Amino acid sequence: MSSYVENLIKNGKHFCILPWIHFHAWPNGKVMPCCVADSSKPVASASEHESIINMLNTEEYKKMRVEMLYDKPVEACRRCYELEDLGTWTMRQSHNSMKGLANIDLVDDTNEDGSIDQFKMKYMDIRFSNLCNMKCRTCGPECSSLHAQEFVQKRKGSQALFNYFKMKSTMVSVNEDGRFFEMLEPYLADVEEVYFAGGESLQTQEHYDSLEYWINNNLTSQVDLTYTTNFGSLKFKQKDLVELWKKFPKIKIWASLDDLGDRAELIRKGTDWEIIEDNIRLIKKEIPHAEFGITPTISIYNVFTYPKFFEYLLGQNLISESVPPRINLLTNPWWSNIQILPDKIKQVLIYKYQIYRSKYYHNEHIRNGFALIQNNLMQGSAIFANHISKESKKGILEFIEYNDEMDKIRREKIVDIIPELREVYEWAQSL
Repeated sequence: MSSYVENLIKNGKHFCILPWIHFHAWPNGKVMPCCVADSSKPVASASEHESIINMLNTEEYKKMRVEMLYDKPVEACRRCYELEDLGTWTMRQSHNSMKGLANIDLVDDTNEDGSIDQFKMKYMDIRFSNLCNMKCRTCGPECSSLHAQEFVQKRKGSQALFNYFKMKSTMVSVNEDGRFFEMLEPYLADVEEVYFAGGESLQTQEHYDSLEYWINNNLTSQVDLTYTTNFGSLKFKQKDLVELWKKFPKIKIWASLDDLGDRAELIRKGTDWEIIEDNIRLIKKEIPHAEFGITPTISIYNVFTYPKFFEYLLGQNLISESVPPRINLLTNPWWSNIQILPDKIKQVLIYKYQIYRSKYYHNEHIRNGFALIQNNLMQGSAIFANHISKESKKGILEFIEYNDEMDKIRREKIVDIIPELREVYEWAQSL
């Protein structure tokens, strides 16, 4: 079977190594094959299964592995397929390339029904809780405790919305009683790659417990640390994060930064832009071996100004061209997706991003980032669809309704801080 699996790893259109080597869970207990997978189609629940191996051998997970072994498309994995159609290098392709052949034996040992008898957690991505120090307009209560509090305390119809997310309290944790981390700990010795995200991972106790496990067991050189963090604070209780990070030779830090100044503080409520810049400079000075970059979420909020923001960071030496941004195209909530912008506005943006594609022609990865945004705008363009869909109109109206509510609750006015949105509001008023 090895030659067959080897071909799948190298040439398969739908096969992915992650269901054999990866564990990914959310604060609400949802277990998914990876962070890109459709969260509405979890493969297990951490709250319903008494062991890690049982979570990996549910009927849903077994079926997924069988489909992948036959190189059939998996519904929960459609996001990777869509991105690959846009020419983007995906989680599936990346991990097949980096870890596929090295773990071919684990695939070979798969049982006929798709179950596995042993699990080596080579890649770990667990969002231990929704604890967060921010409440971003592109986020929600599942991934932010402050968002959850706002839902309950201030939002209209909040209880019904809160019930929709199936949350029992504003603070949720997959490790609420400590049992989950106890089950997880034996697998930490196999970890080669870990991705910490949130909530806000730098404010999570289990993050520090994991780092200290690897330090105490002399495994720091084995573990490749990767973070997505809002970078709002590098302090947690009595922990000195900078000193802990110095012990790990392989660190990648992706800061979730979408814009600067007042715009940043509106999009990601809780941001203090001066502190963000100070934190970046501190890391560059104290941990020069750390690879630092940004992972902006491209949405209606920042698509107008992202190129200028990118160039500001370059000009301040806060990022470098050698670490291109990791672009995240917002898909949910769908009414903040740039594809639903009015067509007249999209045409201007498509032209703008073409200019930046040409400007950075010398750097393939930066150029491709601008191209990804441009292509996403073009996909929803009337040039291709020959009409502006009713769904797009509905989406803009929902976008305005949501932000009007946020403006009232947070005592802000979005069109004063992001004036480019005035044209969107005026377009909606003309319907």
